[in-house]
Amino acid sequence: MRYEKTEDLPDTIRDVLPEEAQDIYLEAYQRSYDNYQEGEGGELSRESVAHRDGWTAVQQEYEQDKETGEWHRRGEEITEEGEEGERGVIDKLKDLV
Repeated sequence: MRYEKTEDLPDTIRDVLPEEAQDIYLEAYQRSYDNYQEGEGGELSRESVAHRDGWTAVQQEYEQDKETGEWHRRGEEITEEGEEGERGVIDKLKDLV
């Protein structure tokens, strides 16, 4: 099945990935799905190859926090509240000690 927009992606993807990561996933999925020729992936189906390529593209720019399971851009700091980029109150207080 070819997905046309992020709203069409499976819930398992939309529920865990931030919107920007969903866009990356969708673009890679569509490109792979459109370029795949049956039999290229061995026993993998066209859809399986496209899903694999979608996740690979996301993992190049995003990583999953091991403690919370939340996905965030590589290199961005996660605060106590789970927001990306800014330091949390706890981190700022640690600087004072």
